[in-house]
Amino acid sequence: MSDLGQVLAHRYRLTDLLGQGGMGAVWHARDVQLDRDVAVKELRLPEQLGAAQRARLIARLDREARAAARLKHPGIVTVHDLVTGDDGRPWIVMELVHGGSLDDLLKSQGPLTPRQAAGIGLQMLDALHTAHRAGITHRDVKPANVLLEGDRVVLTDFGIAALEDDATLTRSGEIMGTPAFMSPEQVRGLPTSAATDLWSLGATLHTATEGRPPFGGTSTGAVFVAVATEDPAPAVRAGPLEPVISGLLRKDPAQRLTADQVRATLARLSSGPPADAAAPGRAPAQGFAHQPPPPMSPAAQRGKLLWVALVAAAVTVVAAVAVSASVILTGGDSTYENNVSIAEKLGAPSGYTRTSARKVGGSRAEVTFTGARRCTSGCSGPATTADRAEFAAITEWLTTRPGIAAVHPPALSPDGKSCIIGVQPVRVPGVVKAQVVLRDDRTLLQIEVS
Repeated sequence: MSDLGQVLAHRYRLTDLLGQGGMGAVWHARDVQLDRDVAVKELRLPEQLGAAQRARLIARLDREARAAARLKHPGIVTVHDLVTGDDGRPWIVMELVHGGSLDDLLKSQGPLTPRQAAGIGLQMLDALHTAHRAGITHRDVKPANVLLEGDRVVLTDFGIAALEDDATLTRSGEIMGTPAFMSPEQVRGLPTSAATDLWSLGATLHTATEGRPPFGGTSTGAVFVAVATEDPAPAVRAGPLEPVISGLLRKDPAQRLTADQVRATLARLSSGPPADAAAPGRAPAQGFAHQPPPPMSPAAQRGKLLWVALVAAAVTVVAAVAVSASVILTGGDSTYENNVSIAEKLGAPSGYTRTSARKVGGSRAEVTFTGARRCTSGCSGPATTADRAEFAAITEWLTTRPGIAAVHPPALSPDGKSCIIGVQPVRVPGVVKAQVVLRDDRTLLQIEVS
């Protein structure tokens, strides 16, 4: 049964589903006592879970609330309350961040420039520094857990955070995190530290500039092995940011760049003159002391080769266990074509025509409509007043389209040249997101159906 309309703790009325995953959902809710909008995180437990598993997951959500509630920083989502539903499940009440994630932005707009990535990275670094000083290691830093609200960058989802005074939820050797953004010590089941989050920051910056994580593979196990034993993919678009990325992605936590070493460079790059991504082969800009790890002796090199072989074998075993618990479903062409058809049935806003359709992962479809950009003067640069009016007009148009249950306010990207409009479909498959992208002479409306 849907939770829409439910009132939690006689105070928080659930008004709109913002997003959901396999084990939880996030709702837009109204705090009727203080007359404000909030976000509420719900834990959804499969019926087949045993009592011990249920208790463990409930305790993990409780720890997420306690971890975030310890922290007061503009770059960390604020937790307002923790309440218990009638069925005993906890719900986290937190601030409502009006914006999509960095992951959403990269999927819709593509890689960022080094300056844009540095600006986001600097705010992430400050948020992580606050957490680390409080004895909290996030352990799941990734683009999907970085929210963008105008110029503000917000770190969220402390669900698997490690608290230095609480070892009750993490068992020895347990592997937790998102494979492509996990550090070598995480994939090996070793203790984590602040350096673990810095590795994940490096992986996030790499993804932001290159459009893909630094390590990949055809399976979870292959990604684990790559993280533990291989060099990261070259950051060819990162330009002056490349030394920061490579310095954060050193296998040995003791040899990684520290927060203090990284901060000055990110600050300089984010406040410098705008620059396009560096072309492949271009040398990184000077000004950052890129110090490679010290050379190893022949004995140490032999030891490293043995370590790589042992880690590869151990990680392969761990990966086999992890992969055995997951099933990957992919859609065929007929599913994709059906998704395209759903987008086309929306019609087009006045002045727009359909120009393309493409797959954006699995069977998801992205259909693009193009219209003239309405500017009173030069059209280059961030959104003008006329562009913002166009964002609002498209948002209003979406509310009138068939199959759409709710439309969220547009969230402007950090560079001011696009906005993301969250959409809740009546049923699945359906429209899940709209992106408006500004070009010098035209406006692109990209509709995603999944």
